[in-house]
Amino acid sequence: MRNHGWNASLVLVALVALAACTTAPAERPERQLPARARYMPYIGTPLDSFTWMARFDGWEALSDSELVIFMGADTAYYLKVSAPCGTQGLAFAHVVGLTTSVGGTVISRLDSVRTQGMNCPITEIRRLDYGRMREEARLQLAEQTSSAPAPDPKALPDVAAATPREP
Repeated sequence: MRNHGWNASLVLVALVALAACTTAPAERPERQLPARARYMPYIGTPLDSFTWMARFDGWEALSDSELVIFMGADTAYYLKVSAPCGTQGLAFAHVVGLTTSVGGTVISRLDSVRTQGMNCPITEIRRLDYGRMREEARLQLAEQTSSAPAPDPKALPDVAAATPREP
């Protein structure tokens, strides 16, 4: 009899541990990635739609429900979708696609981001001023490199003195 009680306790502990590991997607906290802070200052006002010619140059997840789609050298869009998108969120997606309901136009609250076998309705579209973002990053890099102090020639090691001489 004592053995049955011990087995029942083990089963109960295992069920409690399993329940603790399974969290419904709606209860999972939103993950924000470091890239989000870099993009947010360049996000414009909400748009109803944008034109999409069936391809984009790349994408980057900003959180479980936010991403940036790159459409060319200076064109990018911020998309927010119903959270979470996919089985583990956009941060773990390998591939994303877009649906278009009206020939080549992606419409907020009508179209979706597709990933991990799921359609995630787009709740918000904003244009990203990607050209300005890249220009400011370029200027910041130039400023950092020009403000770096030049090396002191006296502080450099004497290569001739450090080179062993042949007898």
